[in-house]
Amino acid sequence: MTPDARASSARLCRALMFGVCLVLAPPDVSAQEAQIDFDITVQPLAAALEQYGAVAGRNVLYNSNLTAGLHSSAVRGPMTADAALARLLAGSGLSARVLGETSFVLYPAPATAQAALPVPVNHYYARLQTGLRAALCAEADARPGHYRIALQFWIDPAGNLERFARLGSAGSATVDAGIDHALRRMQVDAPPPAGLAQPVTLVVVPQGPGTTMACNGSPARRASAAP
Repeated sequence: MTPDARASSARLCRALMFGVCLVLAPPDVSAQEAQIDFDITVQPLAAALEQYGAVAGRNVLYNSNLTAGLHSSAVRGPMTADAALARLLAGSGLSARVLGETSFVLYPAPATAQAALPVPVNHYYARLQTGLRAALCAEADARPGHYRIALQFWIDPAGNLERFARLGSAGSATVDAGIDHALRRMQVDAPPPAGLAQPVTLVVVPQGPGTTMACNGSPARRASAAP
């Protein structure tokens, strides 16, 4: 993807002031202990978080209005993913809380009961992650790992994916068609909890050539051949 497209994705994430932005990168379960070589310059915080997610292979969830007008601290040199995230957020007034082995949620620091996301909302983000990964991995043309795309979701009170929007292009008409077809088949199957800001925005980012977002086995179908 071109630098212009990467910058567009970062600007898009910063512009979504009322949703939740999830930077979705391929998971790396060893990232907590591993030393990773970071080279993140001072830049708008949303863009820095996207770069961090791609390098560390970690998912960062946050209400996008938290990062408006904020800049990151520089992160350079070998360090663990935890240490890099703490340094990235230094001086921003934000902190990170672990949701799982590969996910963090941002909140205003110091943490308060009001700032923390309700547990049902955390669980729902995980459900959306799982549903998106399953849908993309099932499509031969949409399997993630080599493209960057921002997606928006609206879920109705019954828990059905009411509508979605692909914000921009993954860089290929074939991949775009595969993503659209995958999203039309995406399953949520649970009503959204109180406190879930919609639309939910997910940014799928690549991590290295040929890697995927933990897709197991072969895809079930190809969009061009599917009914």
